[in-house]
Amino acid sequence: MFSHIFSNSWKEIPQYILEAGLSGGKCIAITQPRRVAATSLAARVATEQGVSLGTSVGYSIRFDENCSPSTRIKFMTDGMLVRELISDKLLSQYGVVIIDEAHERTLRTDVLLASLKRILGRRNGTSPGHHQPQDPLKVVIMSATMDAQRFSNFFDRYTPFLARCRRSH
Repeated sequence: MFSHIFSNSWKEIPQYILEAGLSGGKCIAITQPRRVAATSLAARVATEQGVSLGTSVGYSIRFDENCSPSTRIKFMTDGMLVRELISDKLLSQYGVVIIDEAHERTLRTDVLLASLKRILGRRNGTSPGHHQPQDPLKVVIMSATMDAQRFSNFFDRYTPFLARCRRSH
């Protein structure tokens, strides 16, 4: 996904996905490269949603988690989602995974992207022996400066699109 710099897509896209029911009733994970970003963005989205942080909007960072079983939008660091992959190789609690700031690539980001490609094949029925999607996963890659064609090629030529988000000043 492309969006304009300073478009606030990091807070709007998860809310659009939730409101449209695109997560299949499952949690939406949004990764951030830094702890401070994950916690502050979660607090801001919770405020916009009019809910207490830790209810339908939460966060998970190393040594601190503020989520509940009712959490539907979960901000987290890349490392926390990698940690979840250890116990749940298909990330089955998530209907949508959003990798934000993908241009700030780290080893964890690369592990996540490779894992998400494998998971898409398994959950969406595009890998050999998995013809019928049982529990589809949607993946959104967000960056202000990334080369969308390279990401599209990596994910077997999924079509990138431009998100035109509202600006808030």
